[in-house]
Amino acid sequence: MQNAAPLVTLTARKRRASPMRRQETLMAALLILPSTLGILAFAVLPIAASLGISLTDWGGLSKPNFVGLQNYATALQDPRATSALSHTLIYVLLAVPTGVIISLTLAVWINNLKSGWLRTVFRTVYYLPMVTIGVAVALLWQVLLAPQGLVNLILGWLGVHGPNWLGSPAWVLPAVAVFSVWQGSGQGIILFLASLASVPKELYEASQLDGARPFETFRFITLPMISPTIFLVMVLSVIGALQVFEAVLVLSNGGPGDSSTTVALYIYKTAFTFFKMGYASALAWLLAIILIALMMVQWRNQNKWVNYDQV
Repeated sequence: MQNAAPLVTLTARKRRASPMRRQETLMAALLILPSTLGILAFAVLPIAASLGISLTDWGGLSKPNFVGLQNYATALQDPRATSALSHTLIYVLLAVPTGVIISLTLAVWINNLKSGWLRTVFRTVYYLPMVTIGVAVALLWQVLLAPQGLVNLILGWLGVHGPNWLGSPAWVLPAVAVFSVWQGSGQGIILFLASLASVPKELYEASQLDGARPFETFRFITLPMISPTIFLVMVLSVIGALQVFEAVLVLSNGGPGDSSTTVALYIYKTAFTFFKMGYASALAWLLAIILIALMMVQWRNQNKWVNYDQV
């Protein structure tokens, strides 16, 4: 009988708390409802719709007819799609390693500046291209890279004959990659600066006592400690590079010929120039599959060089 009173009290408390918990749950559901509806309306439903459209021959206005996997079979045999994929992969090989190396180098340099004011200034300057309107900046670079533009003018002063950057099949993809690295390196710099700031100072002090040279300190202390951030920047860079669209559209529109047409640009032209919505959706899904496959390869290989141990 003595134990009955506490049990009754506990049960009463649970009953009183139950309506309060229901109210809290209802309030939480109401708070996340707008975001949930937004994700459903602008992400989940369009993705599901594109998958359904990829199985039809829909042209945008005409009645869609179910064709099964015909669009996917056509894409695998389409020489223009294969060419666009090769251009995209070349662009990835040009832009991603260059962007990661430049971002890391600039981040280390900024991090080593003695003046906090200078660090703030350079961090802001390098991040500005990320927040500017991409089309406007691309148009500016189009002028700079013109045959008589500022870039070739400077090269001429140095005694170098500048190429037709955007009009030559051999130079157009490197030119687009340079622009993309310039525009997107700010993100990597910010991430690397945050990672460098988290490296324990005691490790650097110990390396100095051991007589380690700066390069050895960077190689054996800094790089292992920030390797997770390097992996993150590489993944984000690969995702962005595989979907490159705006820079190619504005700078070269895929030209000359199709020498700079990437997969994303080919999807855009297929959908909104040739009005093959079903085929464009199939191409988009194939690009997504390739992207996921590359991410899986990166994820599986990260254990060979990424260090998640915190000292």
